[in-house]
Amino acid sequence: MAPPAPTRDWFQVTLVVAFLFLLTLTAYLVILSFPAGVYAVFFTHLSNTSSAVTVVHWYLWIGPIAVTTPFPASLGAIFLAMTAVYVAMFVYAAKQGRSIPSSLVSAVREDILSVFSNRALLTLVSIAFLLYTANTLDSFVEATGSSIGDPFTHADPLWTLVGFSVAPIREEFGFRVMLVGVAAVLVSRASARAALKSLWRPSASFMSGGAVAMYAVWGVAVGSSLLFGACHVGIGCGGGWDLGKLPEATYGGLFLAFLYVRYGFHVAVLVHWGVDYLTSVFAFFGQGAAGVPWLSGNAYALQELLVLDVFQFFGIATFLLVIYAGIRKVQDRRKIKSAPLGPVALAS
Repeated sequence: MAPPAPTRDWFQVTLVVAFLFLLTLTAYLVILSFPAGVYAVFFTHLSNTSSAVTVVHWYLWIGPIAVTTPFPASLGAIFLAMTAVYVAMFVYAAKQGRSIPSSLVSAVREDILSVFSNRALLTLVSIAFLLYTANTLDSFVEATGSSIGDPFTHADPLWTLVGFSVAPIREEFGFRVMLVGVAAVLVSRASARAALKSLWRPSASFMSGGAVAMYAVWGVAVGSSLLFGACHVGIGCGGGWDLGKLPEATYGGLFLAFLYVRYGFHVAVLVHWGVDYLTSVFAFFGQGAAGVPWLSGNAYALQELLVLDVFQFFGIATFLLVIYAGIRKVQDRRKIKSAPLGPVALAS
């Protein structure tokens, strides 16, 4: 007979419900960000020199090397294509693991960590966690007197918004798939189908490649994160940020690499999308719809709400949740190590 589930007092339930309220608010902001971006790109005049029909040659990263695509496309077409990809990735993530309703009900009735049992919910938590911790790291760096800089101060708003939409795919492909994913394929020693799985989620290579694959993948993941951080400050490629950006960009690369290896390309891309696009799209919408400059200190109302949510309330909540999850994992491992051997184990 299974032991009864532990009861939860009203205080615990209140905390969980408050957390789920913030999670739901973040989900609504994510959904709203897609039409907000479409409106800003196609129905406002963010730029005095370009529009949604402006044709450009875009580029991809292959590691630290920028490669120009041979096919020109308009800014609007590029933006719509990227938006469609992100929507599809969210739908795919929502179908992975337990259903969203089941995960939420379980979080209230049983265990708050049930929110991690659905990939879309895990993605939302990861976005807020990365934003909160990266912002805290930036604040610490600035407190030491180092300059982080801002390469977008004089940038064209339309090009910047479309760039923020492209960057998650471009950078995750270049710094994660082409480095970490390819390394996973090379050490997987598996069939072509299994190799493709390793390219999508490098931890799949651990089954066939064993410890060698695991150490190789994590080693390349760390190296790619260092390169990712260096490129943000113009060491070897890219650039635009001051040297004070290096710690936060490297940390962000490590976190995204972990998500890619552990959960898959789509999760890393969506969390990167949350950092680049989600945090700024309502500012661009405010500029186009209400004339509030996107870099203005008097941010548009939806932008203010987003900042309060992911950088403060939900950000702090996710930070505490991840710490709690880590403590639980350590406790569970100690219980396993200290558990007495059963009669079957003793006999063997």
